[in-house]
Amino acid sequence: MESPKDLNILIVDDEEMICEMFVKWLSLRGHKVQYALDGKKAIRLAKQETFDFVFLDIVMPGIPTHEILEEIREISSSTKVVIITGKLINSGLLNELKLKGASDFLQKPFKLDDVMKLLPDQD
Repeated sequence: MESPKDLNILIVDDEEMICEMFVKWLSLRGHKVQYALDGKKAIRLAKQETFDFVFLDIVMPGIPTHEILEEIREISSSTKVVIITGKLINSGLLNELKLKGASDFLQKPFKLDDVMKLLPDQD
């Protein structure tokens, strides 16, 4: 039962458990959710289809997060990219990521409510 408000969401995190948690939470609410454990796969998926939201971990192996962010925003400027982090990050890095197109930040550990506040109203 798909409505126009169902979102296509990509989770990019090298911790599979975090990805699976997002998939469980968001797919139960009717969203299409995929995940990538590395930047290469994330960029490949972003080239194959348009995502409404990408939740992107700040520390990724291989391709640096800011490059993944820039690439995804270049592929689709309408995609909202939320940076997720378990580390304390300084305001300089936050500002740099915002300038590169990050729309928001989510601090680990987070709850479903924290994630849902970032998505548009679903009623």
